[in-house]
Amino acid sequence: MQKKISVLLLVLFVALSGYAAEVQPGLRLWGGGTLSRYEGAPIPIGIPETNYKNSWRTGLNLGVGLELKVGGTPLALILALGYLQKGTNLDVYYLDTKTGSFPYRLGNLSQTGLARMSFSGKWTPYLLLGYDLDFVLKHRADPFALGGPDLKADTKKTDFCLVAGAGLELSRKKMSPFVEVRYHHGLVNLSRGTGSLEYYPNIKSRALVISAGLKFGKS
Repeated sequence: MQKKISVLLLVLFVALSGYAAEVQPGLRLWGGGTLSRYEGAPIPIGIPETNYKNSWRTGLNLGVGLELKVGGTPLALILALGYLQKGTNLDVYYLDTKTGSFPYRLGNLSQTGLARMSFSGKWTPYLLLGYDLDFVLKHRADPFALGGPDLKADTKKTDFCLVAGAGLELSRKKMSPFVEVRYHHGLVNLSRGTGSLEYYPNIKSRALVISAGLKFGKS
């Protein structure tokens, strides 16, 4: 699947290169929040009646990107770099009773490549499809609200996500505000199964990224 997404974006890039004289560049700046959680749970140790469930937690996202739009077509390519916070709230249950909730925080340098298809109108809706390559900067757990262990050494260095989303842009000649929502579906098991993650052998990220920003350049 990673190869298919990369090939599709490469094809779009080649197509844009063929229309180089008509490409309209734009600069995108944005910020917003995330709702994220992990797929996968720790292995219960000692008390068989104990089980774990993941719930959503909030985070931040910031970014800057280059948009390359082909004049006269609804297609554009967005290449972006930003900071993306993910994580999970790991809820602990004894039988059916919740006994605690431990937050995990995952900070990433995010590189995204997105194909954008927009529709006509002053208020321009658009669809997004592409990838997100994350470089893990920080991974911590706060099991006792005391700062928690540093999990970076026991975490894979990169995460690769499929991305799909939609947005709405108010088209202006020089500066266009926009809002968008993207879903990031992680494909990589981030746990190395060592150290502090020895009993947390499977971690895959899921994130809903909600942003508002400005695009500078012709819409």
